[in-house]
Amino acid sequence: MREYSVLILLFLASCAKIVAPSGGPVDDKSPEVIALVPEPGYVDEIPAEITIYFSEKIRCSEGDIQLYPGQDGEVLVKKDEVYVVTGANIGVVMVTVSSNLEDTRGNRIANPETFVWNSIPEDSFARVSVSVFRDGGGAVTSSARCDFFLLPDSAVSRITHYPDTLGIIDAGWLSAGDYRIVCYEDADQSRTWDPEREPGAFSEIALASGDNAQLSMTMTIIDSIGPRISDVAALDGWHLEILWNEQVNLNLESQQFVTVIGPDTLPVEVYGVKTSAGRSSTGRMTVYTDKLSDTLYTIAIQEIQDLAGNPSLADTLEFWGSDSLPVTKLAVQSAYPEDGAVEVPPAGPFYISFTDWVDESDVEAHFSVTRVADSTVVTGEFTRTSAVAFSFIPDSELLGERQYRIDLFPGLISLQGDSLSGQIWTFTPAWSESPGVVSGVISGTGASTVTMVVAPAGSGGEVMTAVFAPGAYSFSEVPGGRYTVSVFVDRNSDNFWNPGEPYGAWPGVVEVFPGTETESINIQVVP
Repeated sequence: MREYSVLILLFLASCAKIVAPSGGPVDDKSPEVIALVPEPGYVDEIPAEITIYFSEKIRCSEGDIQLYPGQDGEVLVKKDEVYVVTGANIGVVMVTVSSNLEDTRGNRIANPETFVWNSIPEDSFARVSVSVFRDGGGAVTSSARCDFFLLPDSAVSRITHYPDTLGIIDAGWLSAGDYRIVCYEDADQSRTWDPEREPGAFSEIALASGDNAQLSMTMTIIDSIGPRISDVAALDGWHLEILWNEQVNLNLESQQFVTVIGPDTLPVEVYGVKTSAGRSSTGRMTVYTDKLSDTLYTIAIQEIQDLAGNPSLADTLEFWGSDSLPVTKLAVQSAYPEDGAVEVPPAGPFYISFTDWVDESDVEAHFSVTRVADSTVVTGEFTRTSAVAFSFIPDSELLGERQYRIDLFPGLISLQGDSLSGQIWTFTPAWSESPGVVSGVISGTGASTVTMVVAPAGSGGEVMTAVFAPGAYSFSEVPGGRYTVSVFVDRNSDNFWNPGEPYGAWPGVVEVFPGTETESINIQVVP
């Protein structure tokens, strides 16, 4: 009988297991504010204490419930209740429940809320509505916040507001003053903006009592780190290629920040640099140098900027030079205006670029713009705009509807000695919108006034008239072009010349250039 009892006890022991009771839903419900005592709104006197009741037990860290003004105030959390001691009385108190507040299961509050008690009319304060966006699109995350700093204090925020699900912040009850508003996604919950890692933006605004301002702010990562060299290689005996970790921004002074040193410690002349976008958003830089040899060189670079203006740190890399010839021969890469172009802006600028670096004075000596009709050479300013590109700006605007020719004379030489053959382009400018002036002396009549007629010669345009006293005259606001100029004594005041009225005319065509004065158009009136 004893043996059976032992067996039964062993069987029961093998079957008995201690397990957690099953059943019941998982708590994933957000805590909610269910009551406030006293209720927010206009009050006769700011309450010394405020109690906020939640739908369940909560836990919160510093800053999850914010009090404004915070001087002498205190926030105490006890299970599902929050006690606020308001402290200093400035006629308004605000309590903000941030989106970081959680229940004991880690469920965050659904929407941040701000509750206001005021004993001063609302129109004594200012209000700002801020629309917060994310650069590149996408919803603003629940970690976003906007800190309001009342300047000149930029160390401690005056108050913080949180965007709603649409990215809107309605910040009211702001005292008059200058504010700096910083909106950012506080991913690390540090309550400070890290511009290089957290999308954000800032704006400053001056507010007066009763203002109702609106702002739009787009949060983005602010790049403050300069570019870095990834690699450098010799393409041939006159060209190096530098690869950067990001796109770089160059100007004509950039070549001063690139130095190439040979094995004899002597510098190799750097003629220019050119940048272009590479694959995967990296930057490629071409360096044009004096002839290299098949040996070891060192390149040193500093102060090269990225697209955000951040300069690179000083850096050096060794590379093996090459004495090979370039694959590409010197040629014109692009030109504006193109051959046969019409309605070209008469003031320029005109551009030309090459496949390789060329000396600026050499290009200028081989470049010419000429008015075809009378072989007049157009003077202007010739300037290098990049390592391989140049611009030409005429000293005065060109005549509309007149053919011009650009000559690139043969003989231009590349770094490696390639010679470029000559090329010619023709184009026709548009009429300028800048008027010119016709001036001179009217003589030969004793009439008190004469009528001058300036009429287009052989092209479209309006006939212009003006009344002058005999003697020196200046006819302004004349569009650039070719004109006939005549003068008559308008005895019957009909604004037209009639037989028998004294008349005179300039013998030939007057060319009026945009923005300039055509002088000495002297006309004698005869009976």
